[in-house]
Amino acid sequence: MDQTEIQVLIFVVTIIVLILAITLILFFSFFQQKKTAYLLEQRETKIRFEEEITKSKLEIQEQALKNISWEIHDNVGQLLSVAKMQINMLQMEVPEKQKIKLIEVGEIVGKCLHELRGLAKSLNPETIKNKGLIDSLTHEIDRFNRLNFINASLVVSNDSFHLSNEKEIILFRILQESFNNTLKHSKANNLTVRLNYNLTDLEIFMEDDGVGFDMNANNNLGGIGLLNMQSRTKLIGAKFVMESAENKGTKLYISCPK
Repeated sequence: MDQTEIQVLIFVVTIIVLILAITLILFFSFFQQKKTAYLLEQRETKIRFEEEITKSKLEIQEQALKNISWEIHDNVGQLLSVAKMQINMLQMEVPEKQKIKLIEVGEIVGKCLHELRGLAKSLNPETIKNKGLIDSLTHEIDRFNRLNFINASLVVSNDSFHLSNEKEIILFRILQESFNNTLKHSKANNLTVRLNYNLTDLEIFMEDDGVGFDMNANNNLGGIGLLNMQSRTKLIGAKFVMESAENKGTKLYISCPK
């Protein structure tokens, strides 16, 4: 075999090796792309499934709250109304000294009836849809101050705008859960809520001066409760941050796009 034939053979072998190498590289690249696409699809499917589960849970919770609201308004409210009417009738049949006591009892029953109806409204998602986020929060803040639960305030900055019903209900429920945690556990004297309406989003700041809690502890405040709030904000594409430490109060921040 002369020199020319050897060179041709080397050239052919080199070409074959290059073709095989390129084929292997292309095959491996194609395989990796398919694998990446499959994993991405699996991840997106899992995320969609988790979102649907969360939505279903929220729908069930909202329906349950609506039913409780109706129960309070229709049954408990009616019973208190009847009790108030009976007390008013008794006032005309008893001596003057006892009448004063009955008047006081009637006033207490009347206040209970008023507060129960207010509570029923805050539980009913239809009320939140009709009143909007600001009025619903104002109602809650006023109720806390009226009942001397805590010194609460609401500050609204810039021109407000209406978010979708779904977003406003979810934001209200998150804040409502935070309010309940503050009232039950924080021992706070003051609660402040600020709504900043910006061009592209709504920023919500909530802060109390209570005892705070360890966010890493395995409890409802730092564990399940926090996860529930985070899951809700994800559904509406919002950013959620909570900060708390023992004896340093609790701060909450939400940024929700229009």
